[in-house]
Amino acid sequence: MNAIEKAIGVEAHWLMGRVMPRRFLGEVRKHLHHVAPDREDELIDAIRARAEEIADADEDMATDGPSKGALAIGAVVLAAFEKLVPLFDGDEKRTIRYLQHAMSPVLKRPYDMTFSTLNKQDHALDKIEKTCRVMVKLYPAHFEFDFQRPEPGLFEMNVKRCFWRDFFGRHDATAVTTVMCAFDVNFMKAIDPAVSGLRAERTSLLSLGDSECRFAVLETDDPLDGYSDALETRFVDETEGKG
Repeated sequence: MNAIEKAIGVEAHWLMGRVMPRRFLGEVRKHLHHVAPDREDELIDAIRARAEEIADADEDMATDGPSKGALAIGAVVLAAFEKLVPLFDGDEKRTIRYLQHAMSPVLKRPYDMTFSTLNKQDHALDKIEKTCRVMVKLYPAHFEFDFQRPEPGLFEMNVKRCFWRDFFGRHDATAVTTVMCAFDVNFMKAIDPAVSGLRAERTSLLSLGDSECRFAVLETDDPLDGYSDALETRFVDETEGKG
């Protein structure tokens, strides 16, 4: 492993292991302050304590710097799910949908800054592909990515294996994986068809039982042709009746 790869591992550990949990819990705290102000600190402390237990139990998944960070945020999400279900009257699906909402703004600003800049450059699709190839180095080696250019105006990033899908699957909580899927919406929203002539889509997800997560960025002539996401259109239907 060279110096750059080591630096990326340290950055990923810091980003996923410290920044994301802190910001995610900050969003959760806002809800608790509204619905259970007298228990706000108690529940946040309980989530943190439970997350430590989960991370310790699944320590074998932390095989590199990025995976240590990924385990940390995954454990916080799972702990939040367990502790917040009673506040949603035992409705697991509503709890997950709320946690998706809480996760979505966590990394919004860095995604906006990165991809909004690319929007304004020539050869934006090529630069988005290059950026995605670099950014995946922030993720654990456990992930398996496949990049394709089926045609000049289409870039695909397919995820064949996901750390969080396997982590939540261990805990019989596969649907909770979608909470981690929620922050990818920032990447898709940041691509502005009115500026770049490109739009983003996610057509399949491992967390919903598909064989891969397929992200695509493609050319469009419609300045209002925004992103589309299978998570938004399918989650309720896919989880109906699963408890």
